Amino acid sequence: MPALPLVDSARDAAALDQLSGTLGDSYRQLERRLDVLQQELATQRPLAVLGQMTAGLAHQVRTPLATALVYACHLRDAALDADSQARFAERLVERLRQLERLVADMLAYAHGADAGTQAFSLAELVLALDATVQPQCPAGVQLRLPQPDTALRLTGSIENLSGALANLCLNAFEAGARQVSVERLPAPLGQLRLAISDDGPGIAPALRGRVFEPFVSGRPGGTGLGLAVARGVIERHHGTLRLADAGPGCRFEIALPCHVMRRQAAREPLEA
Repeated sequence: MPALPLVDSARDAAALDQLSGTLGDSYRQLERRLDVLQQELATQRPLAVLGQMTAGLAHQVRTPLATALVYACHLRDAALDADSQARFAERLVERLRQLERLVADMLAYAHGADAGTQAFSLAELVLALDATVQPQCPAGVQLRLPQPDTALRLTGSIENLSGALANLCLNAFEAGARQVSVERLPAPLGQLRLAISDDGPGIAPALRGRVFEPFVSGRPGGTGLGLAVARGVIERHHGTLRLADAGPGCRFEIALPCHVMRRQAAREPLEA
């Protein structure tokens, strides 16, 4: 069997270069935003908050960055066989993607996602959620979604709102859940209530009161920003996100303002 090339293809190398460039651009955006936040915090908030955020960010970046450097050093070893080269290259890309997710989450947390003024239906929101989650689902898992409703309307950013819901679903899968259900709950007029529950290991009691704090994560490799970003998006849509009491697994409940679009009654034929 012919030996595998040290680099799978020029396309893979170009993709890695592009990913590294994107990470660099995102990190520079984060640095600029953190500079602005530092100035605001110096006048509006205690400096201890800035120190906590900076320390948390440094801690989250340090581990994947150090690991990526180790894999990169291994790739420079000319004596490494082709299979090991491919394995280290794959792990390097995984660590770079982890860093990219961290930077993206930090930018979203620091900057705040715009709520928007778009009008869309629950059916469109469910479709966008499905389109976001399904490509990233691990093999063999199941995502259950509510029945589409075109009459129930919401206002805001369908991209940001579906992203927040997707974050909750993907967090559950990454924590080991095999099934995640998004169900619609009874709600008063003018409100949409959703519950996202899973059959995973749940959240440790010691962390339940801090799950929405930045850089708090009970999952190895987690950024600790996903839930903070999701709550921020939902609150900017004038809604609420809370961790509900549940048995096995985890359950989040969401409330959002909405309205029901009335269907026009069919016109009666005119009498002759």
